[in-house]
Amino acid sequence: MQLNFFDHAMQYKDGKKSMKFLDEMKELIPFEHLVSILIKEGVYKPEVCKKGGRPQTSAKILLGALFLQNWYSLSDPMTEELIHDRISFRKFLDIRDEDTIPDETTICNFRNKLIKKKLLSRIFEEVKEMMIQKNLILNEGTLVDAILIHSSQPKRKKDDKGHDKEATYTSKRGQKYHGHKMHIATDTNGVIKKVIATTAKTHDSTQFDILTKDEEKAIFADSGYMSKERKVKLREKGIYNGIVEGRVRGQSKLRAKQSRNNKRFAKLRGLVELPFAFIKHHINFMQTRYLGLEKNQEHFNLIAACVNLRRVPQLMKAYG
Repeated sequence: MQLNFFDHAMQYKDGKKSMKFLDEMKELIPFEHLVSILIKEGVYKPEVCKKGGRPQTSAKILLGALFLQNWYSLSDPMTEELIHDRISFRKFLDIRDEDTIPDETTICNFRNKLIKKKLLSRIFEEVKEMMIQKNLILNEGTLVDAILIHSSQPKRKKDDKGHDKEATYTSKRGQKYHGHKMHIATDTNGVIKKVIATTAKTHDSTQFDILTKDEEKAIFADSGYMSKERKVKLREKGIYNGIVEGRVRGQSKLRAKQSRNNKRFAKLRGLVELPFAFIKHHINFMQTRYLGLEKNQEHFNLIAACVNLRRVPQLMKAYG
């Protein structure tokens, strides 16, 4: 992208941290590989526009727009507006002229095509594979946990169609919630290895076996995942049991060994909160943006890819 004098003068309008972050992400995202997948799946067809017509928006720009949306918690209209406004966004997307900036409808239609073919999940897998190739995902154990993501609640009006009919209610610490759950499995650095969407009423422990299916060394989780049967199965498989133990019926207090183990597990288990902290407080993902479990499963995978990508520079620096 060729910058003119005005662009150079405006480079720091967006902030040095934002410029640095997007420069790093631009080098890390396997854009060419992802575009080839989209072409193969028939989602994107590279075509030359008719003479005098508007140039076709490239798949790389559309993919990049989806990443920007989720890192900066943007709606489709705001994504279009900020690509026009922010030099860091245009540089990240290799925008060369105004005609190639996607409008909000183009972004929405492109995302819906990817959701329909489950390609947001594929993007997550490709990002994870890139991290595996760089030896950035540790093979020292799996941490599991889940968070609630709110959805719009149904109204009493019979013609109300704006709520998610697949979302359900649950109670937590005396409060009532309506929405879905995001269940994740991470490595011992908090890098997301697997993500599952369920309705809010689904108990966290029901997803344990799927999340830890490939783990052979150690598993860490809070007490909600513990059961006698699970404890026996882990022992039989030779997998280290790092699940926090709570008091059982008839037990007034934990045994000394249980208390020591719980304290030892707590620090490591807490690393699973790193991606959740980023999801909640940095990209402000507190409420679902789509209706239905299938669409939210796809979106959760894209969120996970965005979270993992942000960790890559730090991990590369740590591991050389």
